[in-house]
Amino acid sequence: MATNGGLPALDAEEKSKIPDSPSLNPTEDSPTEDSAPAHTLDPPDGGLQAWLCIAGCFLMQFVQFGLINTFGVFQDYYEKTILSTTSPDTIAWIGGVQQFLLFFGGLVVGRWFDAHGAHVLIIPGSIIIVLSLMFVSLSTKFYQLMLCQGVLFGIGSALIFHPTIAVPGHWFRRRRALAMAIVGASSGAGGTVWPIAFNELINKIGFPWALRTAGFIALALFSIGCALVRTRLPRKTPTTWAKVFQPFREVPFILLTASVSAVFWGLYSPFFYVSGRAAQLGASSSLAFYCVSFINAASTVGRMLASAGDHWGAFNVLITAASGMTIVCFAFWIPLHTVAQVVACAATYGLFVGMYIAIIPACIATTGPAHEIGLRVGILWAVVAVFSLTGPPINGAFVNKHTTTDGFVTDAGYRAVGIFTGVVCLVGAMCAMGSKFRVSGRVGGIL
Repeated sequence: MATNGGLPALDAEEKSKIPDSPSLNPTEDSPTEDSAPAHTLDPPDGGLQAWLCIAGCFLMQFVQFGLINTFGVFQDYYEKTILSTTSPDTIAWIGGVQQFLLFFGGLVVGRWFDAHGAHVLIIPGSIIIVLSLMFVSLSTKFYQLMLCQGVLFGIGSALIFHPTIAVPGHWFRRRRALAMAIVGASSGAGGTVWPIAFNELINKIGFPWALRTAGFIALALFSIGCALVRTRLPRKTPTTWAKVFQPFREVPFILLTASVSAVFWGLYSPFFYVSGRAAQLGASSSLAFYCVSFINAASTVGRMLASAGDHWGAFNVLITAASGMTIVCFAFWIPLHTVAQVVACAATYGLFVGMYIAIIPACIATTGPAHEIGLRVGILWAVVAVFSLTGPPINGAFVNKHTTTDGFVTDAGYRAVGIFTGVVCLVGAMCAMGSKFRVSGRVGGIL
């Protein structure tokens, strides 16, 4: 199993072919790879320090990725208040920039992690995110929110996300899937808790102080996380830029990249617009806020279900999840008429989203040599970043086109979001089938 962006669990045959962690580093006082005794490279697969490291990664992604998954709450709030005169597609660019910098930053952050370890990245990343939240609390203009919440938060997220999905590989081999599942569940847990917390805080102390309170909470959790996270393996020389893009010469990897890119083009749009859809159908402001939590809570369950890939096949889980998102969009999102249907749709969609995101690294591992897993994960997400940047604004344009002069979004606007997301998820499922066929020579079977 794998979690969002993390390394997958490998079977015994694969493990025998590679070192424990091909692209990971030690703390600054660790020996180099050449000088380290062989026995020091074996992961302890448990122990107090190992599990404390997992706890630290959980706390850091609970804040960082949890807040990324909460942007739908901000989208709905901005449309109704401080950016009420700004079109939804323009506001959505803030979330798009966040995701772009988060994923695309993996190319640079991964190489820095290889050379210098985790702390030189996660400590500055923590400071940047806390400052971002404080600056957002002072922002009243679109350009201010774009710089603070889009650019600044996105950079901080990249500095935290990529090291904290790599560090668990330093400590675990046999229990690696369990360790990564715990870390991966943090994003869904954060995406569940933060919208509820923001709703309560905004109603009681207002938006500015809600953001400042979140900043103080983030500072506390990041401080604990930075103290607990430890890199263990000796540092390695980063991959040269000349070798970075070699996997794009392979058809299976190209098709898998096309699959993930297509799905992520529309995947987060329901996150952005589910609150508005619920409010449009008559939901209270509190329930509309909670719809984002419903998606994230279900995605946490979906990430755990993705462990079926160990027995059923990673590509089979990926294809099933993409097909499930397609069905939800066409059969549930488009014909929605009641708030109860919105809640059910959000939970079902979140379940498939969690499965899809969690199984991606395991699929990447089947397309090439095991020692290139880290490299392939990084370059795939760099391509996906471009689609994550443009997807929400495209759907925002659909919503804006069907918005009345008094700010009311008609059913046609939200249905267009469902159609777009459903189509790109269908394309993603088909590309995944093609990638599986090129790897195994057949569409059926376990892979």
